[in-house]
Amino acid sequence: MVQALDTTNPTRFEQFQMNPNLQYLEAHTVGAQAMMVLGYVATPKQQPPVQTWYDSQRELLRLQNGFLISITGVNNYISTTEYTWAAPDQQGVQLPTSKTYSQPDQQIFNKTVALRFQPVPESTVNTSNSVLRKRLLEAAQQGRQPLVWFQEVPQPNSETPYSLHAFASNGSPVYGSQCLTPSACIEWLHRTNPAPKP
Repeated sequence: MVQALDTTNPTRFEQFQMNPNLQYLEAHTVGAQAMMVLGYVATPKQQPPVQTWYDSQRELLRLQNGFLISITGVNNYISTTEYTWAAPDQQGVQLPTSKTYSQPDQQIFNKTVALRFQPVPESTVNTSNSVLRKRLLEAAQQGRQPLVWFQEVPQPNSETPYSLHAFASNGSPVYGSQCLTPSACIEWLHRTNPAPKP
């Protein structure tokens, strides 16, 4: 059974025994963490695929090309998001240009905001308060191919939470984080192999 935990332990899933027939996503938020499995993939017309991930409590996380669509089981959850997508760049990374989302706990419904992203050198990625980012950068020091990082550019005078994303050299999403409020964020990491020990 894939675990969902309300007591955090940063290293709990580092050596998780994964079934080679399943795809895994490790997710962390304030006071909770989970190892999730891919339930199914939908492919909207002329848009990136949408992945639906489940944990042992059947709570789910939906991602589109590594960007958060919806999440359940947490405070200030996002119930729906629709993105407008730019064409893939030269590295195959496809980023959204706007989103329309609903966040009922914040009394936000069908709010549309423009999105801009800037590249971030991997050497400058902040690992404070992020076990998953720290793990990724430690893997880079052990020979992993560099990732392509993008950070959302905050809008002037906007309270819209920011996001940070990492992609492999082929444009596939590897890591993402999305703040649900200015002080509460969720982050996720695609897991294909046991994480290396520090």
